Amino acid sequence: MRKKEKHQSQDQNQNSASSPPWQDLNPYLLSMIFARLSLQDQLSGPAYACRAWLSATLFALFPNSVLDLSLIDKLRGRRQRLRFTLLLKQALNTYDGWVAIYFPSKFVFGYFATAYIAEKTPNVASLFLSSDLVAGSMALPLCVSFMYWKKLRVFHSRVINPEEGFAVLTQLADFCGNLVELGVHGRITERQVVCIVEGFPRLRVLDLSESCLYSTTLGILLERGSKYLKQLKILHCMILDDGDGKDIRDGHYCLVRKWRREMLGKASTNLKNLKMFMHCLEMDIISCAKCRDVKSKYNKNLAK
Repeated sequence: MRKKEKHQSQDQNQNSASSPPWQDLNPYLLSMIFARLSLQDQLSGPAYACRAWLSATLFALFPNSVLDLSLIDKLRGRRQRLRFTLLLKQALNTYDGWVAIYFPSKFVFGYFATAYIAEKTPNVASLFLSSDLVAGSMALPLCVSFMYWKKLRVFHSRVINPEEGFAVLTQLADFCGNLVELGVHGRITERQVVCIVEGFPRLRVLDLSESCLYSTTLGILLERGSKYLKQLKILHCMILDDGDGKDIRDGHYCLVRKWRREMLGKASTNLKNLKMFMHCLEMDIISCAKCRDVKSKYNKNLAK
């Protein structure tokens, strides 16, 4: 029995000597393993084992140099969000090659947190803000953060308050004038369209889908749009009549048809490089489900 135990112990020592220690596991393989864990498990376990597991956890949370801050929307409780922000701070201090940021839709980062993220990500090229609070509590932090995001090329955001949305667009034009793709969704005013036309001369993609704007505002965009513009999206938009403020597609069929031809004519005449013009102007608002949703949201905002 003693001889068998000696042989077993010798075999275990040989196996342990031949296999590398667990601290030397491939970081990429570790990150792939950690990525299969739930978000709650990633925040509570591997990150606190050692430095190698911490870096692998950060890569699993934020792969491909993309800061997906919307993960915080999936967390419940102050403790889990605190752990996420601590790991986010560690990631920002460790790596500086971030290329895109996705802000959450429910949780709102404060002034100093947003400014800190912007300071640590000066090379970011794409910024996506899906929150309905963007033009409210985040308007001022964004205006300050644009000073760091001067290399920004893609920007998408929602606009709730037209005045604050105009302030955000103005700051964006001042510091990020080389933007090539812009997405603005919500209530679009004539001042905002003029700012887009004059402030972003190299714009190639403009997305105003699911927005609300007046017919005159759309006409200004089609007449004075960037000469480099290749894609224009106004899908599921609510186009208001300048007189009564109602959706222009609810009017008489002949007048709507004449207006539609006028808008499409302006697009084909003035936007020479336009390759894709996505719209639903040829459909009435009743036959398009998303157009009805946009109209109902607009009516609710008016009621408030």
